[in-house]
Amino acid sequence: MRFETSDWVQGRTSNGELIQGFIEHIDSLEGIVTVQVIKSDNEDSVGKPTAVREHWIKKIPEDAPLNAQQLLSMIDLALATRDEAWFIELTDQLQAVKLLDNYDSRNKNNAKHSRLTSFI
Repeated sequence: MRFETSDWVQGRTSNGELIQGFIEHIDSLEGIVTVQVIKSDNEDSVGKPTAVREHWIKKIPEDAPLNAQQLLSMIDLALATRDEAWFIELTDQLQAVKLLDNYDSRNKNNAKHSRLTSFI
């Protein structure tokens, strides 16, 4: 598979850790990709670059919706790079995700309540 710097990927490390993050560097000759880990089942790996074999990872589709944790990580990057426009775009997306999460949780609670009241 062909990867590019900044692609969002997920996969496993040589230690079997599940990781998600973005590509920082590619060594095509060795088939090694350096991934900045944003999410992992090993908390110690989060926020650190990790070298992974190309065939152990796959791209996350670009049209896949970002979750709150991914957006927060990207907001940190926008702050670190002092990219105000990107920061505003990401915080708007984060607000939308939080609104949807709140809406979904309220609807689930209302659905439970509706089922209970139908038996009463």
